[in-house]
Amino acid sequence: MTTTMTIEARKQTIQAAVQAADAASKAGNGTSESIRWKTGQLILPVASVDVDVVLLSRDSHRIKAQLQSLPQADQDLVESDPYGVQAQEIIARLLRETAGYERIKSAIANDGQLDAGVLTTGGVLVNANTRVVALRELRQKYVKVVVLPEDAGPREIMELELRLQMEQEVKQPYSFTGQLLFMEDLVNSGNYTTAEIGLALQTGLTNSRTDLKKAVDLVEGELRLLSLIREVLAMSGGALNLLYFDDKRQSLLEIDQDYQKLKNTKPEQAARIRDAQLAGMIADIGYRNLRDVDAVLLDEYVGPALEEDAILAPHLGALLEVTASEDEDALEGLDLLGDEADDQPLNSGFSLSGIYTLLAQTKPEEHISVPNEDGTMVNLSRDVVVSGVYGALTTAIENKRRDTRRLDRLTAPMVHLKEAAKALDSATVAYAEVNKRSGFNQTEFLRAIAEYRRAATNFSMSTGLGNETDGDDLAAGDTDFEDTRA
Repeated sequence: MTTTMTIEARKQTIQAAVQAADAASKAGNGTSESIRWKTGQLILPVASVDVDVVLLSRDSHRIKAQLQSLPQADQDLVESDPYGVQAQEIIARLLRETAGYERIKSAIANDGQLDAGVLTTGGVLVNANTRVVALRELRQKYVKVVVLPEDAGPREIMELELRLQMEQEVKQPYSFTGQLLFMEDLVNSGNYTTAEIGLALQTGLTNSRTDLKKAVDLVEGELRLLSLIREVLAMSGGALNLLYFDDKRQSLLEIDQDYQKLKNTKPEQAARIRDAQLAGMIADIGYRNLRDVDAVLLDEYVGPALEEDAILAPHLGALLEVTASEDEDALEGLDLLGDEADDQPLNSGFSLSGIYTLLAQTKPEEHISVPNEDGTMVNLSRDVVVSGVYGALTTAIENKRRDTRRLDRLTAPMVHLKEAAKALDSATVAYAEVNKRSGFNQTEFLRAIAEYRRAATNFSMSTGLGNETDGDDLAAGDTDFEDTRA
Protein backbone atom coordinates (compact mmCIF):
# COMPACT_ATOMS: atom_id res chain seq x y z
CA MET A 1 0.00 0.00 0.00
CA THR A 2 1.52 3.31 -1.08
CA THR A 3 0.73 5.44 1.94
CA THR A 4 4.15 7.10 1.85
CA MET A 5 3.50 9.13 -1.32
CA THR A 6 3.36 12.89 -0.87
CA ILE A 7 0.08 14.73 -0.40
CA GLU A 8 0.56 16.57 -3.67
CA ALA A 9 1.37 13.40 -5.61
CA ARG A 10 -1.74 11.75 -4.24
CA LYS A 11 -3.90 14.71 -5.24
CA GLN A 12 -2.45 14.79 -8.73
CA THR A 13 -3.04 11.06 -9.22
CA ILE A 14 -6.65 11.40 -8.13
CA GLN A 15 -7.18 14.51 -10.26
CA ALA A 16 -5.86 12.69 -13.31
CA ALA A 17 -8.27 9.81 -12.69
CA VAL A 18 -11.20 12.25 -12.36
CA GLN A 19 -10.24 14.04 -15.58
CA ALA A 20 -10.06 10.73 -17.43
CA ALA A 21 -13.45 9.69 -16.04
CA ASP A 22 -14.98 13.06 -16.96
CA ALA A 23 -13.70 12.79 -20.51
CA ALA A 24 -15.00 9.23 -20.82
CA SER A 25 -18.41 10.27 -19.47
CA LYS A 26 -18.70 13.13 -21.98
CA ALA A 27 -17.73 10.75 -24.78
CA GLY A 28 -20.47 8.35 -23.70
CA ASN A 29 -18.06 5.70 -22.48
CA GLY A 30 -18.16 6.41 -18.78
CA THR A 31 -20.71 6.66 -15.98
CA SER A 32 -21.72 9.32 -13.50
CA GLU A 33 -23.48 9.27 -10.17
CA SER A 34 -25.63 11.84 -8.41
CA ILE A 35 -25.17 12.57 -4.71
CA ARG A 36 -27.02 14.94 -2.42
CA TRP A 37 -24.62 17.78 -1.71
CA LYS A 38 -25.29 20.80 0.47
CA THR A 39 -28.64 22.14 -0.73
CA GLY A 40 -28.85 20.30 -4.03
CA GLN A 41 -27.67 17.41 -6.17
CA LEU A 42 -24.15 16.94 -7.52
CA ILE A 43 -23.45 14.81 -10.60
CA LEU A 44 -19.93 13.40 -10.52
CA PRO A 45 -18.07 11.09 -12.92
CA VAL A 46 -17.17 7.65 -11.60
CA ALA A 47 -13.38 7.42 -11.59
CA SER A 48 -11.16 4.40 -11.27
CA VAL A 49 -8.45 5.14 -8.72
CA ASP A 50 -5.56 2.87 -7.78
CA VAL A 51 -6.52 1.05 -4.55
CA ASP A 52 -3.08 1.78 -3.15
CA VAL A 53 -3.57 5.52 -3.57
CA VAL A 54 -6.71 5.90 -1.49
CA LEU A 55 -6.54 6.20 2.30
CA LEU A 56 -8.73 4.41 4.82
CA SER A 57 -10.53 6.80 7.13
CA ARG A 58 -9.91 6.62 10.85
CA ASP A 59 -13.11 8.71 11.25
CA SER A 60 -15.36 6.02 9.78
CA HIS A 61 -18.05 5.24 12.31
CA ARG A 62 -18.09 1.68 11.09
CA ILE A 63 -14.94 1.05 13.11
CA LYS A 64 -14.97 3.88 15.64
CA ALA A 65 -16.07 1.61 18.48
CA GLN A 66 -13.37 -0.90 17.52
CA LEU A 67 -10.75 1.86 17.50
CA GLN A 68 -11.80 3.03 20.96
CA SER A 69 -11.54 -0.56 22.20
CA LEU A 70 -7.91 -0.95 21.13
CA PRO A 71 -5.00 -0.77 23.59
CA GLN A 72 -4.19 2.86 24.32
CA ALA A 73 -0.87 2.68 22.48
CA ASP A 74 -2.62 1.66 19.25
CA GLN A 75 -5.27 4.36 19.74
CA ASP A 76 -2.55 6.96 20.16
CA LEU A 77 -0.73 5.74 17.05
CA VAL A 78 -3.84 6.00 14.86
CA GLU A 79 -4.71 9.40 16.30
CA SER A 80 -1.25 10.88 15.83
CA ASP A 81 -0.54 9.51 12.33
CA PRO A 82 -3.82 8.23 10.82
CA TYR A 83 -2.46 7.94 7.29
CA GLY A 84 0.84 6.33 8.16
CA VAL A 85 1.55 2.74 7.21
CA GLN A 86 1.04 1.31 10.71
CA ALA A 87 -2.19 3.17 11.36
CA GLN A 88 -3.58 2.16 7.97
CA GLU A 89 -2.73 -1.48 8.69
CA ILE A 90 -4.56 -1.27 12.04
CA ILE A 91 -7.64 0.24 10.37
CA ALA A 92 -7.59 -2.42 7.64
CA ARG A 93 -7.42 -5.18 10.25
CA LEU A 94 -10.39 -3.76 12.11
CA LEU A 95 -12.39 -3.58 8.89
CA ARG A 96 -11.57 -7.21 8.11
CA GLU A 97 -12.89 -8.11 11.56
CA THR A 98 -16.30 -6.46 11.06
CA ALA A 99 -19.29 -8.79 10.89
CA GLY A 100 -20.11 -8.17 7.22
CA TYR A 101 -16.63 -8.19 5.77
CA GLU A 102 -16.54 -11.73 4.37
CA ARG A 103 -19.96 -11.30 2.80
CA ILE A 104 -18.87 -8.08 1.08
CA LYS A 105 -15.61 -9.62 -0.06
CA SER A 106 -17.47 -12.61 -1.51
CA ALA A 107 -19.95 -10.35 -3.31
CA ILE A 108 -17.12 -8.34 -4.88
CA ALA A 109 -15.31 -11.53 -5.90
CA ASN A 110 -18.44 -12.78 -7.66
CA ASP A 111 -19.95 -9.58 -9.07
CA GLY A 112 -17.22 -6.98 -8.89
CA GLN A 113 -17.67 -3.57 -7.27
CA LEU A 114 -21.21 -2.47 -8.10
CA ASP A 115 -21.45 0.81 -6.18
CA ALA A 116 -18.93 3.63 -6.32
CA GLY A 117 -17.36 4.88 -3.13
CA VAL A 118 -16.87 8.52 -2.16
CA LEU A 119 -13.41 10.07 -1.94
CA THR A 120 -12.01 13.46 -0.95
CA THR A 121 -9.55 15.23 -3.22
CA GLY A 122 -6.88 14.36 -0.66
CA GLY A 123 -7.58 10.67 -1.16
CA VAL A 124 -9.43 9.89 2.09
CA LEU A 125 -12.43 7.59 1.75
CA VAL A 126 -15.76 8.86 3.08
CA ASN A 127 -17.28 5.41 2.62
CA ALA A 128 -16.31 2.16 0.87
CA ASN A 129 -13.46 1.59 3.33
CA THR A 130 -14.49 -2.06 3.70
CA ARG A 131 -14.76 -2.48 -0.05
CA VAL A 132 -11.25 -1.11 -0.58
CA VAL A 133 -9.78 -3.58 1.93
CA ALA A 134 -11.63 -6.40 0.17
CA LEU A 135 -10.42 -5.22 -3.25
CA ARG A 136 -6.84 -5.21 -2.01
CA GLU A 137 -7.18 -8.72 -0.63
CA LEU A 138 -8.65 -9.84 -3.95
CA ARG A 139 -5.64 -8.24 -5.70
CA GLN A 140 -7.83 -5.85 -7.69
CA LYS A 141 -6.06 -2.81 -9.14
CA TYR A 142 -8.72 -0.10 -8.99
CA VAL A 143 -11.61 1.12 -6.87
CA LYS A 144 -14.56 3.00 -8.38
CA VAL A 145 -15.16 6.33 -6.66
CA VAL A 146 -16.70 9.73 -7.10
CA VAL A 147 -14.48 12.54 -5.86
CA LEU A 148 -15.93 15.38 -3.80
CA PRO A 149 -15.29 19.04 -4.57
CA GLU A 150 -12.19 20.69 -3.18
CA ASP A 151 -14.22 22.68 -0.62
CA ALA A 152 -15.67 19.61 1.09
CA GLY A 153 -15.20 20.22 4.81
CA PRO A 154 -15.89 18.21 7.96
CA ARG A 155 -19.53 19.34 8.14
CA GLU A 156 -20.32 18.38 4.54
CA ILE A 157 -18.52 15.05 4.91
CA MET A 158 -20.36 14.19 8.13
CA GLU A 159 -23.69 15.10 6.53
CA LEU A 160 -22.89 12.95 3.52
CA GLU A 161 -21.93 10.05 5.76
CA LEU A 162 -25.26 10.39 7.57
CA ARG A 163 -27.16 10.28 4.29
CA LEU A 164 -25.15 7.35 2.94
CA GLN A 165 -25.59 5.39 6.16
CA MET A 166 -29.36 5.85 6.14
CA GLU A 167 -29.79 4.76 2.51
CA GLN A 168 -31.22 1.28 1.97
CA GLU A 169 -28.44 0.18 -0.37
CA VAL A 170 -25.73 0.51 2.26
CA LYS A 171 -23.90 -2.81 2.17
CA GLN A 172 -23.00 -3.08 5.83
CA PRO A 173 -24.88 -1.26 8.61
CA TYR A 174 -23.01 0.30 11.49
CA SER A 175 -22.72 -1.70 14.67
CA PHE A 176 -24.88 -0.65 17.63
CA THR A 177 -22.02 1.18 19.35
CA GLY A 178 -20.79 2.64 16.06
CA GLN A 179 -24.23 4.13 15.49
CA LEU A 180 -24.25 5.59 19.01
CA LEU A 181 -20.86 7.22 18.48
CA PHE A 182 -22.03 8.63 15.15
CA MET A 183 -25.08 10.20 16.84
CA GLU A 184 -22.85 11.67 19.52
CA ASP A 185 -20.51 13.19 16.94
CA LEU A 186 -23.46 14.67 15.05
CA VAL A 187 -24.78 16.28 18.23
CA ASN A 188 -21.33 17.51 19.31
CA SER A 189 -20.65 19.00 15.89
CA GLY A 190 -23.23 21.69 16.65
CA ASN A 191 -24.48 21.50 13.07
CA TYR A 192 -27.65 19.54 13.80
CA THR A 193 -30.45 19.57 16.32
CA THR A 194 -31.51 16.33 17.95
CA ALA A 195 -34.75 16.55 15.98
CA GLU A 196 -32.85 16.78 12.67
CA ILE A 197 -30.71 13.79 13.58
CA GLY A 198 -33.75 11.76 14.61
CA LEU A 199 -35.56 12.60 11.36
CA ALA A 200 -32.50 11.52 9.37
CA LEU A 201 -32.30 8.24 11.25
CA GLN A 202 -36.03 7.53 10.94
CA THR A 203 -36.87 8.57 7.41
CA GLY A 204 -40.53 7.67 7.88
CA LEU A 205 -41.05 10.50 10.36
CA THR A 206 -42.53 13.83 9.26
CA ASN A 207 -42.21 17.39 10.55
CA SER A 208 -45.41 17.09 12.58
CA ARG A 209 -45.18 17.97 16.26
CA THR A 210 -45.76 14.32 17.23
CA ASP A 211 -43.06 13.01 14.90
CA LEU A 212 -40.58 15.70 15.92
CA LYS A 213 -41.02 14.61 19.53
CA LYS A 214 -40.45 10.99 18.46
CA ALA A 215 -37.28 12.06 16.66
CA VAL A 216 -35.95 13.89 19.72
CA ASP A 217 -36.91 11.03 22.05
CA LEU A 218 -35.13 8.57 19.77
CA VAL A 219 -31.82 10.44 19.82
CA GLU A 220 -31.97 11.30 23.52
CA GLY A 221 -32.82 7.69 24.36
CA GLU A 222 -29.94 6.31 22.31
CA LEU A 223 -27.51 8.79 23.84
CA ARG A 224 -28.68 7.73 27.32
CA LEU A 225 -27.69 4.20 26.35
CA LEU A 226 -24.25 5.48 25.35
CA SER A 227 -23.98 7.26 28.68
CA LEU A 228 -24.93 4.06 30.51
CA ILE A 229 -22.33 2.13 28.52
CA ARG A 230 -19.68 4.65 29.47
CA GLU A 231 -20.64 4.41 33.14
CA VAL A 232 -20.12 0.64 32.99
CA LEU A 233 -16.84 1.08 31.10
CA ALA A 234 -15.61 3.55 33.71
CA MET A 235 -16.60 1.10 36.44
CA SER A 236 -14.79 -1.73 34.67
CA GLY A 237 -11.45 0.08 34.63
CA GLY A 238 -10.63 -1.37 31.22
CA ALA A 239 -11.92 -4.91 31.79
CA LEU A 240 -14.74 -4.26 29.31
CA ASN A 241 -14.75 -2.30 26.04
CA LEU A 242 -17.34 -0.81 23.69
CA LEU A 243 -17.55 -3.93 21.53
CA TYR A 244 -18.84 -5.89 24.52
CA PHE A 245 -22.14 -4.01 24.23
CA ASP A 246 -22.80 -4.48 20.51
CA ASP A 247 -25.25 -7.35 21.10
CA LYS A 248 -26.77 -5.89 24.26
CA ARG A 249 -28.92 -3.05 22.96
CA GLN A 250 -32.22 -4.58 24.07
CA SER A 251 -30.88 -5.31 27.54
CA LEU A 252 -29.67 -1.73 27.87
CA LEU A 253 -33.06 -0.48 26.70
CA GLU A 254 -34.84 -2.50 29.39
CA ILE A 255 -32.45 -1.21 32.05
CA ASP A 256 -32.77 2.41 30.94
CA GLN A 257 -36.57 2.28 30.74
CA ASP A 258 -36.88 0.88 34.25
CA TYR A 259 -34.44 3.45 35.60
CA GLN A 260 -36.25 6.38 33.96
CA LYS A 261 -39.54 5.29 35.56
CA LEU A 262 -38.16 5.45 39.10
CA LYS A 263 -35.23 7.87 39.11
CA ASN A 264 -37.24 10.96 40.08
CA THR A 265 -39.57 9.41 42.66
CA LYS A 266 -37.38 6.63 44.11
CA PRO A 267 -33.76 7.37 43.16
CA GLU A 268 -32.14 4.88 45.57
CA GLN A 269 -34.43 2.09 44.45
CA ALA A 270 -33.86 3.02 40.81
CA ALA A 271 -30.07 2.77 41.27
CA ARG A 272 -30.37 -0.50 43.19
CA ILE A 273 -32.50 -2.10 40.48
CA ARG A 274 -30.24 -0.77 37.73
CA ASP A 275 -27.11 -2.26 39.34
CA ALA A 276 -28.88 -5.59 39.76
CA GLN A 277 -29.96 -5.53 36.12
CA LEU A 278 -26.42 -4.69 35.02
CA ALA A 279 -25.13 -7.64 37.03
CA GLY A 280 -27.78 -9.74 35.31
CA MET A 281 -26.78 -8.43 31.89
CA ILE A 282 -23.12 -9.31 32.53
CA ALA A 283 -24.25 -12.73 33.75
CA ASP A 284 -26.18 -13.02 30.46
CA ILE A 285 -29.63 -13.77 31.86
CA GLY A 286 -31.30 -12.25 28.79
CA TYR A 287 -33.28 -9.06 28.34
CA ARG A 288 -36.66 -10.73 28.92
CA ASN A 289 -35.57 -11.86 32.37
CA LEU A 290 -34.26 -8.38 33.16
CA ARG A 291 -37.87 -7.19 33.12
CA ASP A 292 -38.50 -9.22 36.27
CA VAL A 293 -35.68 -7.61 38.24
CA ASP A 294 -37.36 -5.18 40.61
CA ALA A 295 -37.37 -4.29 44.32
CA VAL A 296 -39.60 -7.26 45.18
CA LEU A 297 -37.25 -9.70 43.45
CA LEU A 298 -34.22 -8.23 45.23
CA ASP A 299 -35.77 -8.03 48.68
CA GLU A 300 -37.58 -11.35 48.73
CA TYR A 301 -36.06 -13.77 46.26
CA VAL A 302 -32.43 -13.07 45.26
CA GLY A 303 -30.84 -13.44 48.69
CA PRO A 304 -32.28 -16.91 49.40
CA ALA A 305 -31.39 -18.02 45.87
CA LEU A 306 -27.77 -16.89 46.29
CA GLU A 307 -27.54 -18.69 49.63
CA GLU A 308 -28.44 -21.93 47.87
CA ASP A 309 -25.28 -21.72 45.73
CA ALA A 310 -22.73 -23.91 47.47
CA ILE A 311 -19.72 -22.05 46.06
CA LEU A 312 -20.89 -18.46 46.52
CA ALA A 313 -22.77 -18.83 49.81
CA PRO A 314 -19.67 -18.86 52.08
CA HIS A 315 -18.47 -15.58 50.50
CA LEU A 316 -21.71 -13.68 50.06
CA GLY A 317 -20.85 -11.11 52.69
CA ALA A 318 -17.73 -10.04 50.82
CA LEU A 319 -19.30 -10.29 47.38
CA LEU A 320 -22.25 -8.11 48.31
CA GLU A 321 -20.37 -5.47 50.25
CA VAL A 322 -18.09 -4.16 47.48
CA THR A 323 -19.30 -0.72 46.42
CA ALA A 324 -18.86 1.31 43.28
CA SER A 325 -16.74 3.88 45.10
CA GLU A 326 -13.94 1.42 45.82
CA ASP A 327 -12.83 1.41 42.15
CA GLU A 328 -9.49 -0.26 41.58
CA ASP A 329 -9.22 -1.43 45.19
CA ALA A 330 -12.41 -3.44 44.93
CA LEU A 331 -10.88 -6.62 43.60
CA GLU A 332 -7.78 -6.68 45.72
CA GLY A 333 -9.25 -5.12 48.83
CA LEU A 334 -12.01 -7.51 49.72
CA ASP A 335 -9.97 -8.68 52.66
CA LEU A 336 -10.03 -5.12 54.03
CA LEU A 337 -13.79 -5.17 54.47
CA GLY A 338 -14.58 -5.44 58.13
CA ASP A 339 -17.16 -4.47 60.71
CA GLU A 340 -17.49 -0.92 59.36
CA ALA A 341 -18.62 -2.24 55.98
CA ASP A 342 -21.11 -4.51 57.73
CA ASP A 343 -22.69 -1.48 59.37
CA GLN A 344 -22.97 0.56 56.17
CA PRO A 345 -25.12 -1.10 53.50
CA LEU A 346 -25.03 0.48 50.06
CA ASN A 347 -28.80 1.07 49.92
CA SER A 348 -31.88 0.18 51.88
CA GLY A 349 -32.95 -3.29 50.83
CA PHE A 350 -30.98 -6.08 49.21
CA SER A 351 -28.40 -4.91 46.68
CA LEU A 352 -26.31 -6.57 43.98
CA SER A 353 -24.19 -3.45 43.45
CA GLY A 354 -21.14 -5.19 44.91
CA ILE A 355 -21.47 -8.18 42.61
CA TYR A 356 -22.03 -5.90 39.62
CA THR A 357 -18.86 -3.99 40.51
CA LEU A 358 -16.79 -7.17 40.77
CA LEU A 359 -18.08 -8.65 37.52
CA ALA A 360 -17.53 -5.39 35.62
CA GLN A 361 -13.97 -5.00 36.92
CA THR A 362 -12.85 -8.55 36.26
CA LYS A 363 -11.73 -9.78 32.86
CA PRO A 364 -13.06 -13.18 31.71
CA GLU A 365 -9.76 -14.94 32.36
CA GLU A 366 -9.18 -13.39 35.80
CA HIS A 367 -10.08 -14.51 39.32
CA ILE A 368 -11.87 -12.76 42.16
CA SER A 369 -10.16 -12.95 45.53
CA VAL A 370 -12.58 -13.24 48.46
CA PRO A 371 -12.11 -14.08 52.17
CA ASN A 372 -13.32 -17.27 53.83
CA GLU A 373 -15.11 -17.12 57.16
CA ASP A 374 -11.78 -17.79 58.89
CA GLY A 375 -10.14 -14.84 57.13
CA THR A 376 -8.08 -16.84 54.65
CA MET A 377 -8.37 -15.85 51.00
CA VAL A 378 -9.71 -17.95 48.16
CA ASN A 379 -9.65 -17.23 44.43
CA LEU A 380 -12.88 -17.78 42.52
CA SER A 381 -12.78 -17.71 38.74
CA ARG A 382 -14.97 -15.08 37.18
CA ASP A 383 -16.83 -17.81 35.28
CA VAL A 384 -17.78 -19.46 38.57
CA VAL A 385 -19.14 -16.20 39.98
CA VAL A 386 -21.00 -15.42 36.76
CA SER A 387 -22.50 -18.91 36.74
CA GLY A 388 -23.60 -18.53 40.35
CA VAL A 389 -25.19 -15.13 39.73
CA TYR A 390 -26.91 -16.45 36.60
CA GLY A 391 -28.30 -19.44 38.49
CA ALA A 392 -29.43 -17.37 41.47
CA LEU A 393 -31.17 -14.72 39.38
CA THR A 394 -32.81 -17.31 37.16
CA THR A 395 -34.07 -19.23 40.21
CA ALA A 396 -35.28 -16.05 41.90
CA ILE A 397 -37.16 -14.96 38.77
CA GLU A 398 -38.78 -18.37 38.36
CA ASN A 399 -39.86 -18.39 42.02
CA LYS A 400 -41.28 -14.88 41.76
CA ARG A 401 -43.20 -15.75 38.59
CA ARG A 402 -44.60 -18.89 40.23
CA ASP A 403 -45.78 -16.95 43.27
CA THR A 404 -47.26 -14.24 41.06
CA ARG A 405 -49.21 -16.80 39.04
CA ARG A 406 -50.51 -18.35 42.24
CA LEU A 407 -51.57 -14.94 43.53
CA ASP A 408 -53.22 -14.18 40.21
CA ARG A 409 -55.29 -17.36 40.41
CA LEU A 410 -56.37 -16.62 43.98
CA THR A 411 -57.45 -13.07 43.20
CA ALA A 412 -58.88 -13.70 39.73
CA PRO A 413 -62.56 -14.11 40.87
CA MET A 414 -62.54 -10.76 42.69
CA VAL A 415 -60.78 -9.01 39.82
CA HIS A 416 -63.27 -10.27 37.24
CA LEU A 417 -66.25 -9.34 39.42
CA LYS A 418 -64.91 -5.83 39.92
CA GLU A 419 -64.42 -5.49 36.18
CA ALA A 420 -67.96 -6.75 35.57
CA ALA A 421 -69.36 -4.25 38.07
CA LYS A 422 -67.50 -1.40 36.38
CA ALA A 423 -68.75 -2.55 32.98
CA LEU A 424 -72.35 -2.67 34.26
CA ASP A 425 -72.03 0.86 35.67
CA SER A 426 -70.73 2.03 32.31
CA ALA A 427 -73.62 0.32 30.52
CA THR A 428 -76.09 2.13 32.80
CA VAL A 429 -74.62 5.54 31.96
CA ALA A 430 -74.43 4.74 28.24
CA TYR A 431 -78.03 3.51 28.14
CA ALA A 432 -79.31 6.68 29.78
CA GLU A 433 -77.59 8.74 27.07
CA VAL A 434 -78.82 6.87 23.99
CA ASN A 435 -81.98 4.86 24.78
CA LYS A 436 -84.35 7.53 23.41
CA ARG A 437 -82.33 8.33 20.30
CA SER A 438 -83.47 7.19 16.90
CA GLY A 439 -81.42 4.30 15.66
CA PHE A 440 -80.96 2.72 19.08
CA ASN A 441 -81.44 -1.04 18.62
CA GLN A 442 -83.80 -2.04 21.43
CA THR A 443 -83.90 -5.67 20.29
CA GLU A 444 -80.10 -6.04 20.53
CA PHE A 445 -80.17 -4.29 23.89
CA LEU A 446 -82.72 -6.80 25.27
CA ARG A 447 -80.58 -9.66 23.96
CA ALA A 448 -77.58 -8.19 25.80
CA ILE A 449 -79.65 -8.01 29.00
CA ALA A 450 -80.63 -11.65 28.57
CA GLU A 451 -76.96 -12.59 28.16
CA TYR A 452 -76.06 -10.63 31.30
CA ARG A 453 -78.83 -12.36 33.29
CA ARG A 454 -77.70 -15.77 32.04
CA ALA A 455 -74.13 -15.08 33.20
CA ALA A 456 -75.31 -13.73 36.57
CA THR A 457 -77.57 -16.74 37.16
CA ASN A 458 -74.77 -19.13 36.18
CA PHE A 459 -72.39 -17.36 38.58
CA SER A 460 -74.92 -17.59 41.45
CA MET A 461 -75.59 -21.27 40.85
CA SER A 462 -71.90 -22.14 40.44
CA THR A 463 -70.85 -20.39 43.63
CA GLY A 464 -73.89 -21.45 45.63
CA LEU A 465 -74.41 -17.86 46.73
CA GLY A 466 -77.85 -17.40 45.20
CA ASN A 467 -79.24 -13.91 45.57
CA GLU A 468 -78.68 -13.47 49.28
CA THR A 469 -75.26 -11.81 48.83
CA ASP A 470 -76.26 -8.75 46.91
CA GLY A 471 -74.44 -5.49 47.45
CA ASP A 472 -76.88 -4.18 50.09
CA ASP A 473 -76.48 -7.27 52.27
CA LEU A 474 -72.71 -7.03 52.13
CA ALA A 475 -72.72 -3.34 52.81
CA ALA A 476 -75.01 -3.94 55.81
CA GLY A 477 -72.36 -6.02 57.50
CA ASP A 478 -72.23 -9.55 56.04
CA THR A 479 -68.52 -10.33 56.48
CA ASP A 480 -68.53 -13.87 55.07
CA PHE A 481 -67.67 -12.54 51.66
CA GLU A 482 -65.47 -9.69 50.46
CA ASP A 483 -67.24 -6.68 48.98
CA THR A 484 -66.35 -6.91 45.30
CA ARG A 485 -68.19 -3.84 44.09
CA ALA A 486 -66.21 -1.27 42.12
